Amino acid sequence: MYITSRLSIYKTTIQLILKQKMDEKRANGRYYTCGNPFQIKPFQRWAKDSDLEQQVALEPFAGAKHIPQLIDTAQLKCQDWKTYDIEPGAKGILQRDTLTDFPKGFDVCITNPPWLARNSATRRGLPFPESTKYNDLYKYALDQCLTNCGWVAAIIPEAFIRSGLFLDRLSDFISIVPQTHITEQNREPKVTSNMFKDTEHPVGLALFEPNVNSDVRVWRNNQMLGKLDELRKHLPLPSSNRNIVFNEQDGNLGLIAIDNTVSASIRFCLPAELGGYKIRSHCRSITKIGVPWDVDIDMLNTRLTTIRENTYDVFFTAFKGLRRDGCYRRRLDWKLARAIIDGDYSQLKLGIT
Repeated sequence: MYITSRLSIYKTTIQLILKQKMDEKRANGRYYTCGNPFQIKPFQRWAKDSDLEQQVALEPFAGAKHIPQLIDTAQLKCQDWKTYDIEPGAKGILQRDTLTDFPKGFDVCITNPPWLARNSATRRGLPFPESTKYNDLYKYALDQCLTNCGWVAAIIPEAFIRSGLFLDRLSDFISIVPQTHITEQNREPKVTSNMFKDTEHPVGLALFEPNVNSDVRVWRNNQMLGKLDELRKHLPLPSSNRNIVFNEQDGNLGLIAIDNTVSASIRFCLPAELGGYKIRSHCRSITKIGVPWDVDIDMLNTRLTTIRENTYDVFFTAFKGLRRDGCYRRRLDWKLARAIIDGDYSQLKLGIT
C-alpha cells in the first residue's frame, strides 16, 4: 500500500510538472521546430529568389535555434544569422522581447513565431497582449515581421490560408503534412516525421516577397494544388440564409461535419441516423440542421464531394490527427455548410438537377 501510494504521488507530481512546463510554453506560444519544411521545392525557390546566400538572416523568435540548423540540414546557406528570443534556449541568441522591440535592418526573416489564440489564453488564464487587434499571437508576430522585412518565411498554423490576411505579399503557402508509415500489423498511420515535438497541430509554411503578387500558389508538401483564386472558384456562393438553423434538435437534416481516422467521411445524412444524439448549442462536429424545404441529401453529398476534390480541402479546417490515407482530418464549418445547403435550394427554385 505504501509503495502504491508513493508511486501515485510521484506520478501526480510528474504530471503537474509536465503541465506546468506546457503551460509555460503556451504562455509564450512556444513550440520548438523539429521537422524540416525547408527541403521542399517552393522554399528552395524562395531561398534562391531572396538571394539567401548573401543575406544576414533574422530569426526573431529563435527558441532553441532550430531553424538555422534546419536551413543547414536542407543544404542552404546564408551569410550569417541574427537570432533573438524573449527567453533564449541556446547559446548565441540575444535576449529581447521582439514583439514589442522588433529588430530593424534585415531584409530576410525566417522564423517560427509564437502561437497562442486569444480565447485559448483566456481559458487557461495566460497573458495575451491587449493592444493587438489579432486573435492569435502568431498573426501579431507575422505583422511585425512583414512590416520590417522584405522576404519572410514563417512556420504558422495551417488555418492561416483561410484567414484572408497578408495576401498582398504572400507568394506561396505550403500545408506541411507529416511523413507517415503504415504497417500490415497496424493499419493506422504512424507519424515518422512531425513538425513539432510538443503538438500535432496542423502546420503551414508561408512565403512572402517584397512585391505584390497576383495570386498565391498553394501546396501540400511538394505537390502544387493550384492558385488560391482558382481554388476559390469551386466554392459555392456565400449564404446569409438564417432560415437554415444549425444545432436544431428537431432538424430535418443531419450533418457529420468531421472526418474519421480512415477517410474523407464528412457527409450529410438523415436525422434518424444520428438517433438519440444529444445536440449541444456549441457542437461543431455532429449536428442536426433545420432547413425550411425538403432537402436532397444525395445532391448535397455530391456537391460536397465535388468541392472537396476540386479544392483539395484547402478551405476545410484541419486539426490534429491523420487519416489512414496520410492526409489531415478535416472539419466542415457552418459557413461553408450553409452555402452548400442554400445552393441546393437555389437549384431547386430554378428547376436544376
